[in-house]
Amino acid sequence: MAPLEIEEKYKKMGLKTMLAKDEPGKTYAPHSHHATWLYSLSGSVKVRLDGKDWKEIKPGEEVVIKDGQLHEAIVGSDGWQYIFAYPKDTEPFSYEDRV
Repeated sequence: MAPLEIEEKYKKMGLKTMLAKDEPGKTYAPHSHHATWLYSLSGSVKVRLDGKDWKEIKPGEEVVIKDGQLHEAIVGSDGWQYIFAYPKDTEPFSYEDRV
């Protein structure tokens, strides 16, 4: 799907969206927060949900993180650009605010 189609899908689900970009090698230690949907546009990221196996997310793939679900991530060597979607009744946040 094209980025505009993805954004439209999320809006129909009642979500807000924003474009996000992470630098190569950025890490997110295990943490949790409100539900989020992450749609990969370029680059890659390895994600681990609930302490289970790592999964590499590439362009065109989506990660759904449930409300309060423990997760962590490591951004690939080319960085990672993605659509970040979240419930309208919440606000986007910086990782540092939610550790």
